[in-house]
Amino acid sequence: MSAELARAEAAIARGDYGQSLEILERLSNNTPLTTNEEANIRMLMITAWMGKGEDQKAINSVRLLTKCKDEDIRFQAKQLLSILEAPSLERPANWSINLPPISITSFKDSKPTSIQRKRSEKVKVNPPPTGPTKALNIGFSSFVLVILIGLTILLSGCVRITTIINVPGPDRVSIKWEIESSTTQLMPWQLEFLSKLKESSPELRQTNELISKQTITSPTLHAKEANLLLQKVARTAANSGGIEVANPEFLLQERNWFVAVQQKLNLLIDLTNLPEVPGLSLSVKIKSLPSQSGLKASPEIIKNENNDLVWILKAGEKNNLILQAWRWNLLGIGVLVVIAMLAFSLVLQNLRLQLGFGFPELPP
Repeated sequence: MSAELARAEAAIARGDYGQSLEILERLSNNTPLTTNEEANIRMLMITAWMGKGEDQKAINSVRLLTKCKDEDIRFQAKQLLSILEAPSLERPANWSINLPPISITSFKDSKPTSIQRKRSEKVKVNPPPTGPTKALNIGFSSFVLVILIGLTILLSGCVRITTIINVPGPDRVSIKWEIESSTTQLMPWQLEFLSKLKESSPELRQTNELISKQTITSPTLHAKEANLLLQKVARTAANSGGIEVANPEFLLQERNWFVAVQQKLNLLIDLTNLPEVPGLSLSVKIKSLPSQSGLKASPEIIKNENNDLVWILKAGEKNNLILQAWRWNLLGIGVLVVIAMLAFSLVLQNLRLQLGFGFPELPP
């Protein structure tokens, strides 16, 4: 069966519709067929009839296939029937060129007429008005290439990234990233970065405040854990953008003076390999600063917003921030308060004894 069908399909492919119909009609009449095999043969016969121009036979066969039990075949048959039964449109007269009948006579004994002589002359063909097609010169190609590269950089760099660092207590750090695009939708870089970050750091919580703004929040960590997380996020962002940057360094040194903690924050972000991209803004915000005892930044682009320090990063340079501050140690203060209350209680008890009241006694 399969060999006969292959022969019929080959006959249709080479345009021999008559031989194809002989094979298909013999298979349809002399061989018991299942529903799918019969539908396949019918579809081949319809193709052959259409090739021979016998559209009515093709339409009748398609109408039979519209009642087939197979849903796919029934759907194909309905589509084919709508095409075959579509009315044919009349071709406008100006779409065709009618050539006058040409009588062929012997020119051996006759002399060429003036018309024939004109036709035998070489006809000069004018070139097209646009001229021949020429290859693009190097200057134009370079100009187009520069424009495309500029648009790519511009569209990929219209984004603002803010790293928010919060130090709520001694050796306690939480980091948050705000990524905002100037467009009304997420850019491909943002989608790839968020997807990779979700796989590598599932502990981070991602929220969408706006269509083009995302917030990534980390839990409260120790200083060493925060340093590792900051490096991982920076590597993921660089790989998503197809660039290479050095790992940032976050170092928090603390000295406990019992009632207060002296903290020294050293943040180094090396952006030497990052080119200046138009529309790209990078900044670091340090929230809820305690009383400062020293601040040094390079570059010195620092702003204060509601008791928060905002440090603007610069591409192509090493950005370094050193911040020293004091923070109260609540545990040490609590211990001092308990000691003071105990001492006050002892003083009151001593005064009671000096006044002659003696030690407190239970009632008889």
